[in-house]
Amino acid sequence: MPIMGLLKREKPDPSAPLGLVHSAIATETDSALVEAVRAGDVGAAGRLYDRHVSSVQGIVYRLLGQKAELDDIVQEVFIYALPSLEKLRDPAALKGWLLGIAVGKVRSHLRSRWRKRWLSFMPNEELPEPTTAADDHQADIVHAVGGILDRLPTEERIALVVHRIQGMSLLDAANVCGMSVSTFKRRLASGESRFVVHAKKESALAGWHESRSA
Repeated sequence: MPIMGLLKREKPDPSAPLGLVHSAIATETDSALVEAVRAGDVGAAGRLYDRHVSSVQGIVYRLLGQKAELDDIVQEVFIYALPSLEKLRDPAALKGWLLGIAVGKVRSHLRSRWRKRWLSFMPNEELPEPTTAADDHQADIVHAVGGILDRLPTEERIALVVHRIQGMSLLDAANVCGMSVSTFKRRLASGESRFVVHAKKESALAGWHESRSA
């Protein structure tokens, strides 16, 4: 079972502070959106935000966990990105560019604090509902995984998220993280190895480890 299989699929949290993308998403392409913003279209920035805020929110959540800083960092991504669209050479690559900015903002945030934050390995494109008393087993798993990930170096946690959870190819993940593919592979392998070593010591993860070894 892959690492992401440790945590069950959850429904999106309807109370998520930034909300989800509205169902009536504009049909215009990312390239058209970028060009509209550059041309001064008054509503284009809002449409761009609505289309991509869930993806940005998702990766920041999985890197930080449900922390108070999440909203601020997501906002920082768009505050930086919108005036900087002239730097985007390929407008069709807008989503990857935004995720790269998000990774950079999170990296800076993590490095600025004396203690590391834990990330959540949640299924791609979904955010979790708050754990309830009825989810005791799931809560134990979340706690165990969070405790392990809290001990991983920042760059290794980021590598695990963007490749294993976001599902990006090695090349795309390396680009988002701003490093060569070979460097990214080393950090990914190191992060996975550390995770497995720690997971063997967690009783809550015994079932996952057994299925992985089968």
